[in-house]
Amino acid sequence: MAAKDNYSFEPVGAVDPSTPVVEAIPSTSTPNSYYNEDERPSDTAIMVGCGLLGWVVAGPFLAIVTALGGKYAADRYEGPLAESSKAVGRIAATAGKKAKEENVLGKFKDTIGSLFRKKDCPHCNTKKGTASK
Repeated sequence: MAAKDNYSFEPVGAVDPSTPVVEAIPSTSTPNSYYNEDERPSDTAIMVGCGLLGWVVAGPFLAIVTALGGKYAADRYEGPLAESSKAVGRIAATAGKKAKEENVLGKFKDTIGSLFRKKDCPHCNTKKGTASK
């Protein structure tokens, strides 16, 4: 043991009886949910979310199968599979709302368009192999 390791474990109150003892009290309020439990995601959101997961895992055929299967499970069953499908639908719906807020489609179009427009740079404005200054 090093010289600075002078610690010990003693029961609370055994060394100094004036030391306050803290007791954990469980909370009586229920935790808030991130979404409204009664709000069901749209069928489109469920199909898009499940389809994207299927596409990432195995390609276009599984994307179609998982999209239709996720919608079927969300509509017909109760349980973990239905809740998973609904959760994926909520994620897809939230991502769609955020993309609409941020105007992602417009930014994407501008980015692709900028690839085909002439730019104001010395390397793009060339005359007979020499850059204009």
